[in-house]
Amino acid sequence: MVVEETVAPARSAPLTVWLALLGALALWASAFVGISSALADFTPGAISLVRYTVSSVVAVLMWLAYSRRRREPLEAPARRDVWPILVSALMVVVVYSLGVNYGEQSVTPGTASFIAGQAPVFSILLAFLLLRERVTGRGWLGVAIGAAGVVLMLFADQTGVQVNTGSLYVLAATVGECLYFVLSKPLLERYSPHALNAWVTVAGTVMLLPYAGQALSSLSSASLSSILLLVYLGVFPGAVAYLLWNMALAHLSVTATTSSLYALPAMTIVMSVLWVDKLPSTLGVIGGLVSLVGAGLVANRQSH
Repeated sequence: MVVEETVAPARSAPLTVWLALLGALALWASAFVGISSALADFTPGAISLVRYTVSSVVAVLMWLAYSRRRREPLEAPARRDVWPILVSALMVVVVYSLGVNYGEQSVTPGTASFIAGQAPVFSILLAFLLLRERVTGRGWLGVAIGAAGVVLMLFADQTGVQVNTGSLYVLAATVGECLYFVLSKPLLERYSPHALNAWVTVAGTVMLLPYAGQALSSLSSASLSSILLLVYLGVFPGAVAYLLWNMALAHLSVTATTSSLYALPAMTIVMSVLWVDKLPSTLGVIGGLVSLVGAGLVANRQSH
């Protein structure tokens, strides 16, 4: 099965689309740094549940406001789209958020963002395995270089020569996010970004309810600043950023949008230095740069 994309060429996309994409990246970069700080008072599961509970409220309110402004009835997903929406929620809210949260217990925000920047590499692999899309030699070269960079990052941000399990968590999170990108693209051809954002966020939050005990325990002892930080993560990198991403994805191809993730490590490292004074290790930076070269080759249209 091959999903055909009926979107305008990237160059003809309006400026607002590119601004939405830039806004999503900036907010996601701040999330990597914010999560690193929140882990001082919250468990990884508690961070996800509290954050996406806030995101759910905001996403639903934005959807209601959007429908009221356009004087349209609230959309309801068709029966055939219920499972893709639920799987999308599982991938991006549960797998991605928990993977990053658990990963950042032992990797820096910069290294985590380098791994997340491998989305184009995983996207081409998923397209080859699931959609039987053809990959040229240049594409496979990019995959190989990207894989080499990821292997280096698996050993980053620690002493001794051993795999950092935190990197494996972030790696799994990135694969989950790529699956979300692939699944959400055809859904955005049938539903508004506001509606899809609300459905996915609420469904994913329900899936996180097993962490309610941890969330209540962490909230009872956390500082006010940490609680407010989770509110920020829920409102902006959560609800607002994914709405902006969906708005961009509705007008651009998956390749164009995922290629923008190259900018994520640079933005994250700058914020990390300014906010928490953390830098990736030398091995993490080298691995990140190598992997971005591979991702760049993969994203080139001639590689497909």
